[in-house]
Amino acid sequence: MPAAKKLTSQLAVLTIGLGLVGALWLVGVSPSQVEAVPHTISQPHPYDQDWPDVYMMMTQKCVGCHRPGTDRVDLTSYDALINGKIGEDRLVVPGSPEDSALFLYVEWDEHAAVGSGIPRTPEMPTDKMQWLTPGQQESLKRWIANGALEYCLPDHCNITPLTEMEFPSAKQCQACHPNQYEEWSRSMHAYAQHSPAFEAFNLTLMERTSGTQGTFCTRCHTPVGTALGENGNLRNVHRSRISMEGVTCVACHRRSTKHYKNSGRLPVEPGKLEDVCMYGPFDNGVGGPEIGAHNSAELPYIKSSQFCGECHDVINPQGVRLEEAFSEWQNSPAAKEGITCQMCHMGPVQGLPFQECDRPLGRAAIVPGVPEEKIPLRHLTNHTFAGPDYSMLPDTEFPEKLDWMYEKDYRDWNSLSKYEQETLTELRKKNRYSLKIADEKRLEVLSQAAEVHVTAPPTARPGQKVNIDVTVRSKLSGHSFPTGFTAERQAWVSTIVRDCNGHIIFASGDLDSNGDLRDEHSYAVMSNKIQRDRYLLNFQNKFIALTSEGTERSVILSVNRHLMPINILRPANGISQSYGRPPTFRLAKGSLAPLSQQSQTYPVHLPNTPGTYHVEVRLNFRHLPPTLMDHIGAPHLKHLLQVVVLQEWCGTIEVAP
Repeated sequence: MPAAKKLTSQLAVLTIGLGLVGALWLVGVSPSQVEAVPHTISQPHPYDQDWPDVYMMMTQKCVGCHRPGTDRVDLTSYDALINGKIGEDRLVVPGSPEDSALFLYVEWDEHAAVGSGIPRTPEMPTDKMQWLTPGQQESLKRWIANGALEYCLPDHCNITPLTEMEFPSAKQCQACHPNQYEEWSRSMHAYAQHSPAFEAFNLTLMERTSGTQGTFCTRCHTPVGTALGENGNLRNVHRSRISMEGVTCVACHRRSTKHYKNSGRLPVEPGKLEDVCMYGPFDNGVGGPEIGAHNSAELPYIKSSQFCGECHDVINPQGVRLEEAFSEWQNSPAAKEGITCQMCHMGPVQGLPFQECDRPLGRAAIVPGVPEEKIPLRHLTNHTFAGPDYSMLPDTEFPEKLDWMYEKDYRDWNSLSKYEQETLTELRKKNRYSLKIADEKRLEVLSQAAEVHVTAPPTARPGQKVNIDVTVRSKLSGHSFPTGFTAERQAWVSTIVRDCNGHIIFASGDLDSNGDLRDEHSYAVMSNKIQRDRYLLNFQNKFIALTSEGTERSVILSVNRHLMPINILRPANGISQSYGRPPTFRLAKGSLAPLSQQSQTYPVHLPNTPGTYHVEVRLNFRHLPPTLMDHIGAPHLKHLLQVVVLQEWCGTIEVAP
């Protein structure tokens, strides 16, 4: 219908309607009243948006001590808060924060005026670092003032919405498992989603695949965030707190079944801490209402390498084998000897296998209010999970961060209150100490990786060509060197020969101006500014893409833009896993197989000048190359990249006429 006619028709209908209303009014018949659309959620099924924040505050700051079955008031549930009392005072008086004991115990203001009735320090929590922030106090006060409502479903609805409250935070576990929490908090499991390099890498791949990658990467880095429905494009600043815990406690200990697969997507069981069982390695678990703690049960699967392999074997929908740590283990000497991932990566010395009976004895939990003798002695594991990665965040962001730092710009020191300055200083000291331990554990596991053997002639004549032979032998029996996301891990040999004045006469394994190796990924090599390193011994795996010319080339990112530039990630239409790769893209293995060795001969043409020539051979490791940071739009992180010298050999060649 033409626009003019359509408008005329609408006006005619409106006129007739108004005429009918007027006629009814004239004859004394009033039109029926229009009723408002009812609220989607209303009494007796209330919902308050502040309740999740209040609940999370209670679970992370209070319920470690305030549990059922103890002499302290229970704060673990909504019913406990509403019905609880301290003496004759009710914990929560709906509509009246000033009469609610809970609010009065936690209220404080460092700048409170004299006579205001607001204390300058709170009575609870006892830990100064856990005092409620102004924003948290306001949420609690508003929740009580608005009626202290919860969320509950209509009787005919049996689908409970999944919220952050259904996944206990690691901070809640900390109350009874302080040692495990401390080890985990500085681990790369805790850092998994925090990593700025990972976030930039993931967002780059999302752009390269038009978003069709989805949660392929984030579902391993934040299993709980994925379960909550957070998509792969979501920036870290918009993710939930529990999502940013990465591979948190419940990601491993809330799984009751075997799950034989790879590439993540793990079935984490939701539920409050006391409502769902926690699974671990012990067959005589202690827990339940008798000690006011969660139930626990044995899951033998948690001690198997397959358990780790669910995230540490990664194959994309097209069949590209991006990570093969578990596959390498399956075919390794360690697997044949019964050595599992946990024996090396959860033992007292990272990188060396420890049987369960050789681990230190201790108590897996310290439950406040429960006698120590009720908790059995265990052979304890270490939850540091040391590997080649490390934190690239400031010491104010990781391993821990204070709640008030989410509400205020802590970078402006002069704008901080005395309390904020004191707690920030304490936090940085604590974080630096944790990062120091994490660094020591990382170097500990890297030191077990490989060793280098060098043969060089002690003497030579001027102008003579001599050979320096270098052999690298893997000490790892469980997987290749390096392993994991090996297309970005660099392990290489640098061989430098200098004359008596320090001038370099031979170099292999040196770096260009960008800090990259002189290989096909170096900008300087590609632009013919420097020569490619002909003798480079690099154990880095490379992504190889088939181009439209029918040739292959090495690429930085795991997306083939050379053959089919349409950036859509579709499932493979053939049985690519039978070949280990799709026909257009593959991973070229350069890594050193378990307990194997590889050699390189470096031909050095000595000058005609007699003297002492110094030979320096190093086995180096770097977890990410600078060129990757350029490709993912994070060049500001390049200065944080560390080259670790795993082993060094120094010698001399005496050149005499």
